[in-house]
Amino acid sequence: MLNKFLSIFLIVLLILLSNPVVVEAQNSVDYPDYVIRQGDSLGYIASLFDTTINEIIELNNISNPDFISPGQIIKIPSLPGTTGTLELVTTQLGENYSILSVKYSADVAEITRINRVLAPTRIFPGSTLIIPTQKSVGSLIPVDNIIQNETGLECAVGNGKNPHVLNLQNQINNVNLEIPGMIIFSDSTRGSKLIDLFAPLIDEVKLYPLPLVQGATEVVSVKSDSPLILKGTLGEYELTFFNDTASQYYSLQGIHALADPGLVEFKLSATFEDGSTHSFSQMVLLSPGIFEEDPPLSVDPKTIEPSVTEPENELVFSLISSISPNKYWVDIFSSPAVYQEYNSLFGTRRWYNDDPEVRFHSGVDFAGGLTLPVSSPAPGLVVFAGPLTVRGNTVFIDHGWGVFSGFFHQDTLYVKVGDRVETGQAIGTVGNTGRVNGAGDYYGAGAHLHWELWVNKVQVDPLNWLTEKYP
Repeated sequence: MLNKFLSIFLIVLLILLSNPVVVEAQNSVDYPDYVIRQGDSLGYIASLFDTTINEIIELNNISNPDFISPGQIIKIPSLPGTTGTLELVTTQLGENYSILSVKYSADVAEITRINRVLAPTRIFPGSTLIIPTQKSVGSLIPVDNIIQNETGLECAVGNGKNPHVLNLQNQINNVNLEIPGMIIFSDSTRGSKLIDLFAPLIDEVKLYPLPLVQGATEVVSVKSDSPLILKGTLGEYELTFFNDTASQYYSLQGIHALADPGLVEFKLSATFEDGSTHSFSQMVLLSPGIFEEDPPLSVDPKTIEPSVTEPENELVFSLISSISPNKYWVDIFSSPAVYQEYNSLFGTRRWYNDDPEVRFHSGVDFAGGLTLPVSSPAPGLVVFAGPLTVRGNTVFIDHGWGVFSGFFHQDTLYVKVGDRVETGQAIGTVGNTGRVNGAGDYYGAGAHLHWELWVNKVQVDPLNWLTEKYP
């Protein structure tokens, strides 16, 4: 009998030792995928995932690290045991760790581990997080908000959803529990209505682009099937809302080029048809812009004297503070200059003469010779046309909804106050009048076009309006 058991034991042991599949399964390690994006380098990817270039090369058998391309899939060596595809997600209004966990079917602990977060506390819209996503699952969408005295089961039945599927998708252990205020996610809105995470009583609220950036143009978009009276603020600025359609509202706001990076409060107040008012607020991330520095500029001293600059600034501010409910532009703006070459970009830090005060360039300087045409970048109404000490021969155009263009240092002006202009219409010619570096050196010296754009009383980068369509 002993020999029989010994023989069986030896046979089983031999099978186990000779089976390479079992050994391989025990030693195999899963690593998550990452899809290389435009502009990525191995150095950036290594720093993003707290690994090294050599470790990435070794794990992925990369023969030439100089030849990686967008769309290429690589494994990330610093995250053994993590599955799926790693995506860089910009958090939106109303999102928190719990919501992101449900939305992407990812574990909170896994999200915090990957992002090297000590504790899953608050996150702010505009923050970038690395989320492990599963292709077989995809992201879920919010479809309901559990009300008082309603169970998860009742919510599922009311929305025509399978309670067990909804239970798994929302990581609910007991669908019979009451969870007032909980947002319910699903893989489709069939039989239910999409819920806004920031303001569940409103159909949709968006703030974009995120994060806020110095010198950028921000858009607040609100959708509602029923009429609303909207008020709001973004940091220190009071928002003005306009109706685009019966159910669509917009507000545009510039972010100052010298705004302090950090957190900015976004507040929204909505008054409904029944007279009730509900308010919503959240802190939003504001990131620094990337700006260059000009060499010290030599200008006529009187053009930087407060006694000259302050009255002129007050005049300009009065012009751009008269906000029209009419919206004149439709498409992306066109360049107002003949040549698409720049002497100085928006936001560039600069100093004048020996003055130590740091200023910023409030627009874009287009290179171009004396008397070249200057054209309107979009339809609008001329609200100023004339000479100013600092800005030289100047035209201001109101494009509506708090958006204004200013064109400085012109030689000749072709328009007058009250004129209605269209895209591409000539409004003057390039000159070197006003505060221009070295303008007195010779005839036409320093001639260029300065174009600046104001959005709700704040100067923004005009070049964004040449590539992005704003509502």
